Amino acid sequence: MIYFSSFNNAILDKFIKERNLEWIPYDKFKNVEYLDKGGFGTIYKAIWLSRNQEVVLKCLNNLNENNLNENLDDFLNEWDCHNKCLSHSNRIIELYGFTKNPVSSDYMVVMDYANKGNLRRNLTKVIENNWNQRLFMLHEIISGLSDIHEQNLIHCDFHDGNILYNENGQVFISDLGLCRPAKSFLKKYDIYGVIPFMAPEVLRGNPYTPASDIYSFSMIMWEFTSGVPPFNNRAHDLQLSLSICKGERPEIIENTPQCYIDLMKKCWNEDPLKRPSASEVCDIIAKWIFLPANNYNDEIDDELKSNIMEFLNASTIHNNNLTVKPHPQACYTSRLLDFTSKKLNGIFESECLDCLVNDIKSSDIEN
Repeated sequence: MIYFSSFNNAILDKFIKERNLEWIPYDKFKNVEYLDKGGFGTIYKAIWLSRNQEVVLKCLNNLNENNLNENLDDFLNEWDCHNKCLSHSNRIIELYGFTKNPVSSDYMVVMDYANKGNLRRNLTKVIENNWNQRLFMLHEIISGLSDIHEQNLIHCDFHDGNILYNENGQVFISDLGLCRPAKSFLKKYDIYGVIPFMAPEVLRGNPYTPASDIYSFSMIMWEFTSGVPPFNNRAHDLQLSLSICKGERPEIIENTPQCYIDLMKKCWNEDPLKRPSASEVCDIIAKWIFLPANNYNDEIDDELKSNIMEFLNASTIHNNNLTVKPHPQACYTSRLLDFTSKKLNGIFESECLDCLVNDIKSSDIEN
């Protein structure tokens, strides 16, 4: 039996009906277990009785019976984006509908459960794969991001915690900006996200773009060479954000194929206009997912053959992943940062001016 009514909100009921979703009474779930907590929400696992299926219940903070009407538009707009992408891509985590915890009065989103967890928790296993396997996984990820961009949407919170795996090895993207708080909770100059995955222009207060998602993807590319999250040995604070804005990037890992390094650097270019699109990255990686050497043919040009050989040779070299102990102030949960883009820009511009003055003084001395 499909339930359409939330019983007390006509707007939510209309949304559910128009998008073929379900209102699922809370008593239709059993074995509800806490899984994880993010900056603006808590995630539970449960068994959906009518389907005998494991699902995720995502409880968003600041969305309950007392403030639903105030925040409902932002909430439904975000989930409308998710549903729109889902209808055009098989790499977006499935959305089933909504429910409400009768005890806390919190509204919850019901989604598919990816039982192998997120990319961050699987990095050690990922780095043990050969390059062909890694490239295939990356292709799945960038294909999903390309699907999002083709719908004229931006993820806005693209990091390794939002890339999920199931027992069949399938890759899914979750939280299309959904981890972000409702716009009403963000003030001018506020910054929200995971610092190592945030593009420098976003840290400086500029709006998210498809190019800022590509910057985030470059950090995922780096993780596939290192086996650890970027900047895990640093405090994720104002100083790191300034360093990123000045051009600092994670250290290149030894034995990484040069063609891979070149693409990664293009994706993390300081200038967003110089970063490739998701579809361009997707096409490049697709060409690298190689056939056995004896299947090469004349249609493969010399440059591509050379690139493929780089991956083949790198696959035979043991690549020690970094074993740096995470810094106690490294944070990979999306959160509202404790400094503003206005403060960061003020320091950044002041330091740039100081550098310019020093350069002029040095030039005068030399002359």
